[in-house]
Amino acid sequence: MTIRHLTHRRLATVLALAACAPAVHADNAASNLRPSGRFSVRPVATAATPPMGWNPWNAFHTQVTEAKIMAVAQVLKSTGLADAGYRYVNMDDGWWLKRRADGRIEIRTSMFPSAALPDGGTSFRPYVERLHSMGLKAGLYTDIGRNACSQSWDEHGANLPVGTRQEREIGTYGYQAQDMRLFYGEWGFDYVKVDACGVADFQAEKPFVKDGTYRALGPYMVRNRPDLSEPKVVERLYADLRAAIDAVRPDGDFILSICNWGEVHVTDWGKDYGQMWRTSQDISANWWSMLHNFDSSAGRALYAGPGHWNDPDMLEVGLGEFDADHPVEARAHMSLWAIINAPLVLGADLSKPAPVVLDIIGKRDVIAVNQDPAGNQGVIVARTADTEALVKSMAQAGTKALALVNRSAHPQALSVALARLNLDPAAPATMRDLWTGQERAVERGVISAELAPHETRLLLVRGLPELKNGVYLGEMPARINVAADGRTQISALRFASWVPAQVNASPAGTPLMVGGKRRDNGIGVLSDSRLEVRLDKEFSRFRTVAGANDDTARPLTFRVYGDGKLLFEQAGTQPVEIDVPVRGVDTLELVVEGKDREAGVVLATWADARLMR
Repeated sequence: MTIRHLTHRRLATVLALAACAPAVHADNAASNLRPSGRFSVRPVATAATPPMGWNPWNAFHTQVTEAKIMAVAQVLKSTGLADAGYRYVNMDDGWWLKRRADGRIEIRTSMFPSAALPDGGTSFRPYVERLHSMGLKAGLYTDIGRNACSQSWDEHGANLPVGTRQEREIGTYGYQAQDMRLFYGEWGFDYVKVDACGVADFQAEKPFVKDGTYRALGPYMVRNRPDLSEPKVVERLYADLRAAIDAVRPDGDFILSICNWGEVHVTDWGKDYGQMWRTSQDISANWWSMLHNFDSSAGRALYAGPGHWNDPDMLEVGLGEFDADHPVEARAHMSLWAIINAPLVLGADLSKPAPVVLDIIGKRDVIAVNQDPAGNQGVIVARTADTEALVKSMAQAGTKALALVNRSAHPQALSVALARLNLDPAAPATMRDLWTGQERAVERGVISAELAPHETRLLLVRGLPELKNGVYLGEMPARINVAADGRTQISALRFASWVPAQVNASPAGTPLMVGGKRRDNGIGVLSDSRLEVRLDKEFSRFRTVAGANDDTARPLTFRVYGDGKLLFEQAGTQPVEIDVPVRGVDTLELVVEGKDREAGVVLATWADARLMR
């Protein structure tokens, strides 16, 4: 929303929230392109691998109780799921009773009887300590605005906050420091999910605002209308929340889960404040909803890594079209979440789990793909209208996870050459099906599969790396940070569907091109972008062919920096070969700058970008 569309009162609010925001991203393209000399992602304190756990929302909504949660916690322990990694036992909307005059939130003790204290107050400390005593971690839920999602979307539902209008304002807006001291400090929670309905769904024209039930706020986030949203305001609120958490947990031992459904450019700034952020709307227990949410994260490998993860929402295994009667779809869902490093947060009622559901969610070989310590999200290497293949580079050299996906309701055949996995097609290679355990040799350098409707085959492939003494940048997305993405060149609506920096594809999702030639390996970016690559002094040379991503000459300037020192610079309209020494360098930075007065947008490619040891 532009300033001229704001009322004077809302303008004052926006300016107040956006002021004095050192962590909040600036729009000044020139300053964003200056080298930082360092890898600027926060050091990993927790969530070095994607968080795993359980959330009651998809099974119980606001009808959750302490007894229901503890029944699932016992199953996590007794079945070995906790030992497999599912340790965060979370809760969602509906737990609060009201906010007292002193700002403290009271707990609904009819749902959580252990919260009742002898003095008439309430505390979640006994509940949290019970989970901790079981070797589990505890998660809570809140909102970035004044009110929660249930108050907007379930107006007549059970377990809504009670009391006066002010008492029913149980979101963190205006109470960030007090609530974080309560949640992470006094109560001892390890994980807090922070929703955003409070800044999206309480606009002045809503009936429940007009009648005085709730106060208006924003909207600072207009769903599916990024051109009308105010990203800096929402970012500022999450920045303030993170600062409040840091004051309580300076050791960084916590998780902040940002839930604003991929809106307001959260992929730009989510990693600065949270360990995970939603990339899509809420998931439903049907095939097409699952694929939609998967797609929202699948192209964003460069935005995730240890301590900061794309989150396409909870696992629906055990529910709807992924229940015990749909094992093919359930395994596909689990496989896709595993290969894109999605947080594995279960959503079904596990108090009486079906054996096939337990087998799927507890499959250690599949979980190991998700939890691989390198933290590289899988990247798409082949795609048709009905099929796709994703490859994830594992920590062990020459080892790849490969997902062969049939999105359709009809059988499909799919083949992928070893070369697309950056493995030597002339060298011996093996592949193991992680669901069946069957292992066999790869024949003639090609992996082929006949896929049943909705089937995903998840394979672990071992071979000889194609680069004998190096690695392509696309094989190590967890070590790349998109420090500036050039998005000011494109409209907000286009930005919602493009990914400004992608592995093996342009921001528009089209194939990589340089000098009229298609390139299978590389990073596609917008001009006015800067990538930070964490080298840790492990490499000796950087090599690439850089140019505009089409057959029309576009004026671009390419720069390469090592620890802030300029190593290469060249401007022009033709592709340029770059080969620079990087021995002893911790952080490599790749900058492309340029404008097109007619087109306005310039797509650029770092083709065959690779690091040699």
